[in-house]
Amino acid sequence: MDSKARQELEKNELAKYINAAYHDWIKPNSSWLGYAVLGGLIVVAVLYGTIRVNTWNHQTAWKHYYSALGSPTAMDEFEHLANSTSSIVGVHARLALAQRQLDDGCTRLMAGDKTEAITILERAVASFQQVQAAASESSLLQHAGFGLGQAWEALSAARIGDDLARAETAYQQVADRWADSFLGRRSASQLALIRQPSTQMVLERMAARVVELPDLDDFRDGFSFDEPFEPGGMIDFGLFDEDDEAEPVEPVEEE
Repeated sequence: MDSKARQELEKNELAKYINAAYHDWIKPNSSWLGYAVLGGLIVVAVLYGTIRVNTWNHQTAWKHYYSALGSPTAMDEFEHLANSTSSIVGVHARLALAQRQLDDGCTRLMAGDKTEAITILERAVASFQQVQAAASESSLLQHAGFGLGQAWEALSAARIGDDLARAETAYQQVADRWADSFLGRRSASQLALIRQPSTQMVLERMAARVVELPDLDDFRDGFSFDEPFEPGGMIDFGLFDEDDEAEPVEPVEEE
């Protein structure tokens, strides 16, 4: 049998098989098959629509995020965005909110409003911890860990407790996990600073009493009030004299 005849035979066999399948299975079940095809098309259409809607929502969320960066009501907008979406945009918004809460809390602390500072700094701690729980990107985790250390450090200057030990733990985790990164080195540097006895003395004194700020004109030339206060910088404010180091620290109850 030559190849042409063999091909013809194969075509005949295939045709017989298709014809038998049509009469034995496809035709009796044509209604069911039609519904199955229709259902498949509906599923494809729903999936396609869902993808389009999710993409649109994602792009819209990013637009709101970038818009909030320069908004006078940024904290409220970031909080709303963080609570309304569980996507990566929401995590970025939560981190941005935490950073602003940290800045606001530190500013109020240096202004002498300890009660409000503690409330805001505790919110910053919670926000940074939520970022740590939701994030998977290394950059987000580094910023959240370092910010958490700053928030605990600031709280150690506002109240007596174990906040400084928590700051050490947060800084140590970032320094150990990302030793070669910028924030890893910053964390190691900050860790060394808060472990110094002089730093701990300053923080204890700030926590134990309401500090009477000196005349701002005395050091206004050496300090930019346009920059947010950062924890770890309070030693450079000139709030304490070295001659006072031997004085005992007496806690003062706040009203």
